[in-house]
Amino acid sequence: MKLFAKRYLRFTLPWLALLMGLLGTGLAGYWVKLDIERDEYRQFAFFCDEVRLKIAGRLDAHKQTLLSGAAMFDASQTVTRREWRDYVRRLRSDEHFDGIQGLGFSLWIPAGQLTAHQAQLRAEGFSDYKVSPEGKRDAYTSIIFLEPFSGRNLSAFGYDMYSEPVRRAAMELARDENKPSLSGKVTLVQETVEEQQAGTLMYVPVYQKNRPIDTVEQRRAALLGWVYSPFRMGDLLDKLVPKFQDKTLTHVHFRVYDGRTAQAEKLLYNNSAPSYEGHSHFLPAIEIMTDFNGTVWTLQFEKIEGAQDGIDYSKLWVIGGAGVVSSFLLFLLLRSYLNMHVNAAKIAYGLTSQLRESEQRFRLLADSAPVLIWMAGTDKLCFYFNKVWLEFTGRALDQEQGNGWADCVHPDDYQHCLNTYISAFDRRESFSMEYRLRRHDGEYRWLIDTGVPRFDYDRSFLGYIGSCVDITERKQVEDKLACAHAELQQFTNIAAHHLQEPARRLVSFAQRLRADLEKERLSEDATASLHFIEQSAARQSALVRDIQLYLAADQPRGAMATVAVAEVVAGVLERKASLIREAGAEVDYNNSCHVYIDRPRLKDIFDILLGNALHYRRPDRTPHVRIYNEVRAGRVIFRVEDNGIGIPVEYRGRVFGVFERLQVHDNQNSTGIGLAIVRRIVESCGGSIALEETPGGGCTALFDLPE
Repeated sequence: MKLFAKRYLRFTLPWLALLMGLLGTGLAGYWVKLDIERDEYRQFAFFCDEVRLKIAGRLDAHKQTLLSGAAMFDASQTVTRREWRDYVRRLRSDEHFDGIQGLGFSLWIPAGQLTAHQAQLRAEGFSDYKVSPEGKRDAYTSIIFLEPFSGRNLSAFGYDMYSEPVRRAAMELARDENKPSLSGKVTLVQETVEEQQAGTLMYVPVYQKNRPIDTVEQRRAALLGWVYSPFRMGDLLDKLVPKFQDKTLTHVHFRVYDGRTAQAEKLLYNNSAPSYEGHSHFLPAIEIMTDFNGTVWTLQFEKIEGAQDGIDYSKLWVIGGAGVVSSFLLFLLLRSYLNMHVNAAKIAYGLTSQLRESEQRFRLLADSAPVLIWMAGTDKLCFYFNKVWLEFTGRALDQEQGNGWADCVHPDDYQHCLNTYISAFDRRESFSMEYRLRRHDGEYRWLIDTGVPRFDYDRSFLGYIGSCVDITERKQVEDKLACAHAELQQFTNIAAHHLQEPARRLVSFAQRLRADLEKERLSEDATASLHFIEQSAARQSALVRDIQLYLAADQPRGAMATVAVAEVVAGVLERKASLIREAGAEVDYNNSCHVYIDRPRLKDIFDILLGNALHYRRPDRTPHVRIYNEVRAGRVIFRVEDNGIGIPVEYRGRVFGVFERLQVHDNQNSTGIGLAIVRRIVESCGGSIALEETPGGGCTALFDLPE
């Protein structure tokens, strides 16, 4: 029965895979098709928004033209018909602005001035002039300027736009708010029976000069008229979207409605031919609102059916073909795999046996090793602890697994231990840390834990393996050494204090004795003896001070921080100003680097090196000291150069020893410890120091400190 099931599976599984592959290909093709059409829709929406921006830009351009016309009235005492004609001709609006029917001016006429106004225009040569439509009203307006003053525009001469409600609403809005306004849908008086188009008008108010217009009432009282422009919507918008005549010319039905809803009676523009109205489209209609100072147009776009032929479905066919080919390849590969399955199972069984044997050997070796061994997986959780570990803690394996081992870590070491482990694990780096682990008898023992990442043959990360060694005895020795060092440091400070006091007294009493005996004639021997006492006391004081500095050189004497080297060098130069003047020396240093060290020890380094450069100078040349640095791999490398007597090559290593001096003079206070102090400070900061010969003679101290 089991053999039959295996044969049945080997036969049906490839065909099932083929069926699933073809089904997946069909679903993938369907989603790709949807994605292609969504992308086409996004491009269509972008095109629609581009048309909206073009319309808004064109209306803004017309607005600027009307504002410039209003500015002409503001800048002139009066505007004549000839001036208006020259102004409009200069604008060349027929060349630059599609759809503009003309540029005109409508005069505001109070009812009491109507007769005088008509008489004035008739006197100018328009004998048949009258304001239309006729009738009695509270106020009138009249189109007195309209250029070009020919063709359709002649029928608008004298027309009272204020008498028509739609135009009147736009004119009142422009007048009261002192801003350009756009009317709703109207039929222009210039329209003839043939080729009628919906129209709209744009108005900009003009006020009488030197009249206040801060409030609505003031603007109504100061009104002179309106600069305006009529638009035929077809002429205005045709060039934005070409008229639809057949499927090869365009791909969009474009309509514009006055207001926020697409109502037939509000239709301003339609680019499609009547014979194609109701033509089917495969993408939904897009409606966009555009607002011009409160006047809203609804732009409606519909994709026509013929545009679907232009969609590029090549990606769909590529994916479909690749899916079909992949499905058949999978079918063949699966059949081949299942035929090889029996042999593979045999090989796997052999490898599994070898793996078990290898694992048993590892566990035997780990349990026999005199160290605590642990292993963790890729999830940071420990899954193995050797027998030595379990005997040390006195706990079972299941208690230690996961993060259970951390229960025995000392509370004071827990966070440090966890941070070190997680940080190294995330970077796949080896680590070593010390912490206390509770032994089975309750005593906390110090361990050094070393962990390394594990990788397989293809460098895939497998986890970590680590080993721990008990270092409690070593830590106890280190603690004793630290206590001894502290006691030695305390003894040194006390001894230095007690040794400095006799030296200070010797100097003080020698100076007092010299002052008391100044009036007496001292012999040369007595004078030399007093000088010797003073020099010896001063040398003893310097020796005690330098020994104290040497012993404390590897420990910070202040807060470790980022220190500006220029400030420290400036302080040292200020303290040595008298010695620099006495020697006539030149010191060059203008760098602005920073190092990580405590300020007192950095001062000691430059104080000792500058002191040596000034003391060991050549009498036949002006002393010149140069300090400069460079930054390299996080370290600041300093060079302190002088042109003094220099140090022979065979002595450059010895001078860093304690009490090593190349020259001994009675007039020198050198103790032979200065360079030893500098070396100890630099090495405690992880650096090194060496001496080189300065080109041209002299000595160069080369050392580095952390940045």
